[in-house]
Amino acid sequence: MPIDIVIAGLSVAGFDELRKESEKKVSPAGNLFARPVKNPAYPKDAALQYQQEMHDRILALPETTQISLTIAYVDYADETTKQFIDAFRPFALVRPIEPLKDQRHGRRYREYLVDQARDLRSRASRVSEFTNIANVTPFLLPCRNFDSRRYGEMVERLYNSLGLVDDIASIMRTEKNKIAQYHPRVKPPGAQQSCYSDGRLFFKSPGRARHGYFRHTLDQGHHPSCLLAARCRFGGSYPHNLHYDCEPVMQLEASYPNCHRAATRPGANHVNICPNDYII
Repeated sequence: MPIDIVIAGLSVAGFDELRKESEKKVSPAGNLFARPVKNPAYPKDAALQYQQEMHDRILALPETTQISLTIAYVDYADETTKQFIDAFRPFALVRPIEPLKDQRHGRRYREYLVDQARDLRSRASRVSEFTNIANVTPFLLPCRNFDSRRYGEMVERLYNSLGLVDDIASIMRTEKNKIAQYHPRVKPPGAQQSCYSDGRLFFKSPGRARHGYFRHTLDQGHHPSCLLAARCRFGGSYPHNLHYDCEPVMQLEASYPNCHRAATRPGANHVNICPNDYII
């Protein structure tokens, strides 16, 4: 499975050291995206530039290709860093790294970057064990349309933690159990299987009748992040054709926000929502 990595926020000297390494050593089965910053901060358009590059790479692949997205970033502990990292929530696996502090230690720094990339690849594979599964999982519920403060808090904790914690399986199981307390799976009227619900909609599994294909076209107003979120969650891959058959608990609303917040009308009796909030 391709695992792409962004190494962001490197100084010019740090970037020069990275370029001395083979790209295949840093990202053996995927692509490496990196560019230097001239000052210790992130330019306003940095996140969008990386998103566009990753978007173009994914768009060139067969739609069935499963992919993971990871980001190692220099944390400047400022607002530009926060804005940069916020732009990749919840689809990427993120991890802060140290900057190059002494050019005399360039080789050591190159080894450090290779180790960080290797760790991210390993973590992404472990996250995929919880996202790339056949069973209904709370980790892929659409963040915008699953209307739950508790769920939003879980997404925030996992996004900020999975790049750092020692035991990924443990934190994933813990968070799954927490969500089960606040949103226990329920059976919609007439249904044979249980599903998650936010009190407005039943998020039912589509079973084998999956048609959640995300055909990313510019004339639909999509942003690069729409496609990235359609392929990955917390750095873990998931089936490209997954969607939820959503039925109303009481009645459907007039519209639902899609992946780029455009109000979208539902069907007559249900609404199909993908994990990235794309509405079919």
